[in-house]
Amino acid sequence: MGEIPLSLVFNFFIFLSLPFLFAALFKKIKLPPLVGYTVGGLVFGNIVSSIPAQEAIKNFAYFGILLLIFTVALETNFSRILSLKKIILFGGSLQILLSIIFIFSISLLFHFSLLTSFLIGIALSTSSTTLVAKIIQDRGEESSFVGEVAMGMLLFQDIAFIPYLIIFSSITAGAETSTIKIIGEIFLSLVKSTLIIASLFYLGQKIIPYVFNRIARSSRELFNLFIILFIFFVTALSLFLKIPTLIGIFIAGILLAQTLEHHHIFTEVRPLRDLLAVIFFVYIGTNIKLTMIFSVLPQIFFFTLLVILAKAIIIMFVFLWLKFHTRTSFNLSLYLFQIDENAFILMSTALANKLIPMQEYLFVITGVLITLIITPIMIKNKDTFYKGIRSFTKKYVPFLDNFITYRLDTNQSPIDELQIKNHIVICGYGRIGSYIGRSLMMANIPYIAIDYNLYIVEKAKKQGVNIIYGDPSDLDILDYAQVDEAIILVLALPERYTQEAIVLNAKKLNKNIFIISRVHRESDQTRMKDLGVNIVVQPEFEASLSIIKKIYLWHRLDKGEIINKIRRLKIEHGIA
Repeated sequence: MGEIPLSLVFNFFIFLSLPFLFAALFKKIKLPPLVGYTVGGLVFGNIVSSIPAQEAIKNFAYFGILLLIFTVALETNFSRILSLKKIILFGGSLQILLSIIFIFSISLLFHFSLLTSFLIGIALSTSSTTLVAKIIQDRGEESSFVGEVAMGMLLFQDIAFIPYLIIFSSITAGAETSTIKIIGEIFLSLVKSTLIIASLFYLGQKIIPYVFNRIARSSRELFNLFIILFIFFVTALSLFLKIPTLIGIFIAGILLAQTLEHHHIFTEVRPLRDLLAVIFFVYIGTNIKLTMIFSVLPQIFFFTLLVILAKAIIIMFVFLWLKFHTRTSFNLSLYLFQIDENAFILMSTALANKLIPMQEYLFVITGVLITLIITPIMIKNKDTFYKGIRSFTKKYVPFLDNFITYRLDTNQSPIDELQIKNHIVICGYGRIGSYIGRSLMMANIPYIAIDYNLYIVEKAKKQGVNIIYGDPSDLDILDYAQVDEAIILVLALPERYTQEAIVLNAKKLNKNIFIISRVHRESDQTRMKDLGVNIVVQPEFEASLSIIKKIYLWHRLDKGEIINKIRRLKIEHGIA
């Protein structure tokens, strides 16, 4: 075997070192490293004449997508997503339809042809599963309501990629294509894909858990190799059956999530996924050639701005129509406003079929890249943006603020008073809040809960829970919950900005109220105590203490010794 050429090694070194440097820089200025990877790829793609082993890098990048979607499926609570199917089905269909119409109209304003505008409207109507899934995982929001709805919407949009690809593949330049024939092909392909996916899912439930269990019992080394072999098999089967590989690999992950071995599978796949996902985001950046689009960059930025504004507003209004709280609707709009990487595939198909010229192709995919770059920044600062918008409307557009507060974000008038005193107020009625509420109900301790998820509120009301729908950080809602007459305030919501606003407003109403708050990170403990929180609880730390106590008891340690050791741990943790 001969030596590897020095130029090839150097090019690969630059290919990875530039994204590394940009990611480190972005991390230092508190921006997501994903943005640095993409920007690094953009710089690399514009300083080298050709990308080394471009086809191999492209394949590695695509395999990174598959592993990312596979691990997302492994950690996705599919039963929870199915419970939201009405929201996702109606909301997803309406969002896609309206996005196509508005993006089609925007494209016409930029003098694209009717056909090109139609194709652009389709290509840009969906959001990035790969990027958003990665962000949701990094933020630990897989089990949050917003995370579950966002993932459900993204999966629904991925299914739409099947007819999208058929449409782009069916139209060729200069060919007399019958509209009825294209519609017929799309319908038949949809029926075929649905039947194939349903059959695979049904058979997989019977076979896959059994096979993985048998191999896991035989040998760890064989099991690790079989995981990769299984992923390749599912990819090949999806290609053979002509269904999108992302759908096939996601179904495989969902099926494996039901096995006892799914935690081990995730642990083994994750390092490889992280490496290849980096290559994917770098590769996206290399697609943009600045020399060819430099003269039209202002038009590209303006076009992209209009598209993301249109998508964000459509998504927000769709969820407001579905009776979501404005905060939840706004957060979902920031999770889903960007454009899917599948737009690269669709626009490449259009370019190959000579439906659009190279200049228009670069115009569109540059816009796609811009949305992917700014998405992590927007999601990271979503609470700040929401706070800023609400403060602006309250100061300069009071009638709109009143409409949001009293019509959109509450289902009962905050003018009336609740007849309750010496009670406990629970802000947030998710998993932690509902456990607290149930225990208080069993002990006959008076309480009232507040949550801005209307579906949680309606379900809790049916169970006899004393709960109101509204934003717990809003002063009027806290006043309506009689915080001035309450003795304890419990913050069961995870968002730091919301917690801070609740504490400040609650102290305005009742400076002596006793406040107990959960925190997500250790660094938040000092901040919450400085604001006036009496007890700070970090669920992960409390869970570890519970496990430690059980271990000490199993080893029959003296009760006094256990208490002292637990106290020491709490002191080290800064909560004693």
